[in-house]
Amino acid sequence: MHTSMKKGFGKMVRKEKKTLRRYMLVLSVVAFAMFLRFYDQRVDSYNSTILAFSYQHGFISRGLVGTIYQFIHKITPFNMISYQMVMRFTLAVTLLFHLLLFYFFWVCLKRCKEQYLQSLEYVILFCTLLTVSMFFSRRNFGRLDIYMLALSLIAALILMKEKPGRLTWLVVPLSALGVMVHQGYVFMYLNVILVLLIYKALSEEGKCKRYYLLLAGASFVVASALFLWFELFSHGNGALIYDEIVTMAGKLSYKGQYHDTLIAHEILGEDLTAQEWPMHLENFIETPIFLFLISPYIMLGVTLMRGIIAQAKTSVEKWKYRIVALGAVTMLPMFVLKVDYGRWFFAVIMYYAVILLALTAMGDEIVETQLFGLMARVREKYSWSMLLLFYPVYFMPFWDVHICVLLKNISNPLNEAYFHIW
Repeated sequence: MHTSMKKGFGKMVRKEKKTLRRYMLVLSVVAFAMFLRFYDQRVDSYNSTILAFSYQHGFISRGLVGTIYQFIHKITPFNMISYQMVMRFTLAVTLLFHLLLFYFFWVCLKRCKEQYLQSLEYVILFCTLLTVSMFFSRRNFGRLDIYMLALSLIAALILMKEKPGRLTWLVVPLSALGVMVHQGYVFMYLNVILVLLIYKALSEEGKCKRYYLLLAGASFVVASALFLWFELFSHGNGALIYDEIVTMAGKLSYKGQYHDTLIAHEILGEDLTAQEWPMHLENFIETPIFLFLISPYIMLGVTLMRGIIAQAKTSVEKWKYRIVALGAVTMLPMFVLKVDYGRWFFAVIMYYAVILLALTAMGDEIVETQLFGLMARVREKYSWSMLLLFYPVYFMPFWDVHICVLLKNISNPLNEAYFHIW
């Protein structure tokens, strides 16, 4: 009897793996179709210029990726200092990112309870549509956001283990690397690491609790210190290195057209607030329209978070889930101070997607029952509920200053008719 049960269990596991492989294959086909649809074969000047920034000029802002790129140029027989090689490098990095993302999905699917598997597959499909359209389209092909999100995904994979492991401490250097890629990491994607660490701390007792709190504190302090350095103290030699960076940026950019305002801000420390104000006005026009159009998802999200917090039994548990619910609040300074609202909304959506996927993979029963229960109720109540999965395609890909092409096509006519701002 015992042997037969083992055989039956083995067959069930093999069948489950086969089903997951089939789903991942279908997901790959969908991702490839999205790639064909949105790949513009162009790295914009902003995203090519950033590769000219290197630590050979000092510990400068946003210098990590350029340092790696120029190091590859030195150690390989390839001449990387050309726009054609920037294209190839960016394509390779974007493909590697999606392999990492698919591995994250695979781990989440393997750990998901069988009764919730189909619902989780819908969430993963949505994330795939969002990231492929975002990072293969021209506006964000090669954008530093892809590196920042990758670092947080790696940290999430490490923290999804039940207990602290040998690699858990890596979340601290991963936090530091994120800020070295782009100081906006402090607001955009560090929240994934900090929230998961606090969640783990409030779920544990004794040494484990203290360890996670220590890691959270260390990650926050290191990231904050680096942020202050890059924002306040990294521009001292800007005038001395400006010409060299401009020359390099011209070689790396399409037809030599580098992004001069990026260099002026990050290397010389120039304040772009006045220059960006008209773009902020674009944001203020588009944002309420966007929020209205996605209001069904906002209401579902609020319902989900309320349900999760209501199911928590103790005050500590309630605070744990309140922190999860409010984790994206770290994005507020970006919305107030900067103008790339397409990137900011993408970061907010990815925060909730990654956190919910990670918590389900960690076996959080409250999150599982509330998330998948809500999805089941929507499917039962509304015959058109599948439209909720495909309706967001109208907003893809997310852009930078303009939230997306749909919002641009709405805001531009409004501006021409009434506002005359840009």
